[in-house]
Amino acid sequence: MTKHQHPDAVDAATAWSPLLALRLTRDDLLARRNLKTVHVARNKDVLVAGQRYECLYVNHDGWLFRYKILHNGGRQVVDFILPQEIFGVQACLFSHALYSVAAITEASLSAVPIAMIDDVFERSPSLSKALFWSAVCEAAILAERLVDAARRTAYERISHLLLELFVRSRRAGVASDMTFYMPLTQELIGDALGLTTVHVNRTLRALREDKLIAINGKTVTIRNFASLSLLSDFEKSYLGEDARALQMGMNGGQTTDRRERLL
Repeated sequence: MTKHQHPDAVDAATAWSPLLALRLTRDDLLARRNLKTVHVARNKDVLVAGQRYECLYVNHDGWLFRYKILHNGGRQVVDFILPQEIFGVQACLFSHALYSVAAITEASLSAVPIAMIDDVFERSPSLSKALFWSAVCEAAILAERLVDAARRTAYERISHLLLELFVRSRRAGVASDMTFYMPLTQELIGDALGLTTVHVNRTLRALREDKLIAINGKTVTIRNFASLSLLSDFEKSYLGEDARALQMGMNGGQTTDRRERLL
């Protein structure tokens, strides 16, 4: 497949890739409609819960997070939005946005009017398939967060989150080998996983001491993908891929017995 080939033109013998289809149909949408790029400052809200929106967004670069503020002032981070991902569909389809979205870093976005989507669906069935897959993948990520809160230890929760963010970064083409950029504070990680910042700090230190990860500033290196996957029950098919495919060629090793250390 050439760089600019439309996914609908892919030979039938080639398996349809939702990731590739989403990327190419997104690029096609932006190119054909000449949409302007919106630059969002760090910590600025893009969506605010309770308000009505008529656009979905394409995230070109930067990190954002989806969150909800409870009546007591507590914050729950629902998910993180990485480069090359689309968000805001739910805020257009419901009567108002259920969650807010804010920028963690500076980000470049394109706003796509929801009214435009029907026309694009008619021109490109791949877009409808890709957006459907994206919605299913988002639901699967939320299900994993539920498993985190109900059954995984802090050690397992953070291991699982790091692997998920690593795979999503690789998918977006912004990871280098086993290293990826992660501009998350310990507070954001804690709000996503239901942990205190103290617990997050202690758990990250334990993962480093076990030589499963390395952290240098805002970059994280996965030092033992196989062991992290096993101890956190990470099977990345919920991200649209086969976990075994990624594990091939990556560093193996003995599994750690510290999975129960931080309850």
